[in-house]
Amino acid sequence: MFEIRRYAPALADEWNQFVAASKNGTFLFDRRYMDYHSDRFTDHSLMIYRRGKLYAVLPANVDGDTLYSHQGLTYGGLLMNERTTAAEVVDIFRLLNATLREEGIRKVVYKAVPWIYHKQPAEEDLYAIFEVCKATLAVRNLSSTIRCDSPNKWYRIRRCGARYAQKAGIQIEASEDYVAFWHVLTENLRLRYGLTPVHTIEEIELLRQRFPEHIRLFVAKEHGEVIGGTVLYVTERVVHSQYIAANARGREVHALDLLFDVVIRQSLKQYLYFDFGISTEEYGTYLNEQLIYQKEGFGGRGICYDWYEWTL
Repeated sequence: MFEIRRYAPALADEWNQFVAASKNGTFLFDRRYMDYHSDRFTDHSLMIYRRGKLYAVLPANVDGDTLYSHQGLTYGGLLMNERTTAAEVVDIFRLLNATLREEGIRKVVYKAVPWIYHKQPAEEDLYAIFEVCKATLAVRNLSSTIRCDSPNKWYRIRRCGARYAQKAGIQIEASEDYVAFWHVLTENLRLRYGLTPVHTIEEIELLRQRFPEHIRLFVAKEHGEVIGGTVLYVTERVVHSQYIAANARGREVHALDLLFDVVIRQSLKQYLYFDFGISTEEYGTYLNEQLIYQKEGFGGRGICYDWYEWTL
């Protein structure tokens, strides 16, 4: 009934059209996003056809004898349309496992799409990997999410911080000045954590040009200078804060408290969820309590980003 084909660049339009219409896909699975870092990964994405029509897709790459879905993405499980049934997804994973064995794959690491991103219920894959693959939970990262139509109260420290920044004259605005924010972000990561952003400034500029409605920047300014900001990934139901940073002056005047007050309560209040991203490290085994305290102070509460694995 089903046929599995390897993705090829000539199939990009068909892939992208399916992702856009799927019940659990986001713009991160558009090939124009996925392929910006194609030189870093060996793509092994799969397209599943039923009676000649595309029925599901699996963004994936291989590293050695392991298939990942997908190492370059925050999440990346099986993408399905609204007609997908549980029994057929079970069949897909039986065929998928058999196909991967024939290709010499010995292990699968599977990142499920968190349910807050689903436009329709879409956890047939989680059942299938339990029944067919005997998958085990390998990584559980914890994110902090606000349901915008019924938000939790802010902690007093966050409310006071927003008022302080407002009285200090900090201005919050949508911006296209990614270079100024990247300077703040890069210095913040270097000085505080010894890290660099996942994306270079050239990469984020390229991606926001390709997805201007989905990638947005809000900044906090003092006397015209960017002192903090956040890069947001905007999907149909969820606004995800991909990057958050403030310099020393921004932290001093609590610029991020005012920034999120404006972004969450005013500028993007039409979306169902605001997701701050994970506060766990070392594959979910360490909780950064200081980081999650800040996010919970804005009303965020726990959503898990899970990875599963099984052997073939």
